[in-house]
Amino acid sequence: MSNRPDRYNANLPRNLTFRKSRQSYYWRNPVTGQEIPLGRISRREAVSQALEANNYIDENYIPSSLLLRLKEKPEFTFSLWLDRYAIILSRRELKPNTMKIRNNQLKTLCAEFGTKAIENITTREIAIFLDSYIESGKKNMAAALRSLLLDVFREAIVEGVIERNPAEPTRTPTPDVKRERMSLEQFTVIRSAAQSMSNWLANAMDIALLTGQRREDISKMTFDDIRDGRIFITQGKTGHMLAVPLSLTLNVVSLSLDQVVERCRAGNPSEFLIYSTVRKGGRKPGAVLPDAITSAFADARDKTALEFAQSPPSFHEIRSLASRLYAAEKGEEFAQRLLGHKNMSMTKKYLDSRGQEFDMV
Repeated sequence: MSNRPDRYNANLPRNLTFRKSRQSYYWRNPVTGQEIPLGRISRREAVSQALEANNYIDENYIPSSLLLRLKEKPEFTFSLWLDRYAIILSRRELKPNTMKIRNNQLKTLCAEFGTKAIENITTREIAIFLDSYIESGKKNMAAALRSLLLDVFREAIVEGVIERNPAEPTRTPTPDVKRERMSLEQFTVIRSAAQSMSNWLANAMDIALLTGQRREDISKMTFDDIRDGRIFITQGKTGHMLAVPLSLTLNVVSLSLDQVVERCRAGNPSEFLIYSTVRKGGRKPGAVLPDAITSAFADARDKTALEFAQSPPSFHEIRSLASRLYAAEKGEEFAQRLLGHKNMSMTKKYLDSRGQEFDMV
């Protein structure tokens, strides 16, 4: 009996309902969703009124409402496009650290332009946004955000979302070069301080000077990478593969790579060249991570009496120093190959001493 259809609700016109608890009929407006009580009238009267109302809606509201919806141009917000752009970005197989930086930059862009329709974002709005960073002394950030905006809008053009790139007419901020280059004299002083702190830091500095490699690649070097008198390196940033001979010598410091490798072997129970047996700051004994190398170098640098006019050089500046020393001894092409650059223009940036060296006449 409980499954038998209620005779009041059986075969009722659409939008009409009978509420048994109130013994009343109700009609729901399909356009507004509003429910209208019809009162305690007969079933025949309720059906008649519902059919009349449904016909009225069909004839007067539904076609025009649907037509308006068809004519409407959907608003594609900048935030919505960034969701799509994130997928495009993930397909580029960028390094984790690069992706982390890009995601943070995209959050900044979304906070500024997220609610706006992407096609309505103007060059003026972008210029004002970038200028706020320039006025705050953050030219590097302004340049990075402009570069990302260019790519974001460029991909939107490719997929037919917009027709022009509003970021293109904006000025390219000239990044401030604040970090000083490191001279060989400064390297020697800092290395002396590093030697008094830990052997692994001095070894890491020597490997950086002799190979010109980045801290990430130095931290991953293992004794298994050494064979046939060479150390084989696959650069983490570019994927470029190098085979550097252990006989490589930098004459100006009278030091060869095989000498440093043998120092790394002494008392080292691990497979990694740069290994620490000391627990410090929560770090467990083992391979030294890139950030730990940077931090330890900064500590050693700050222990010296060296003074710097601008931002003091970081561990990465050893890479520039190595390129300049090798360029002087073996030529710029050798420096380019050692650093793993595809073109000389990038090597030239590392060869620029930024006023730290005299021009020999």
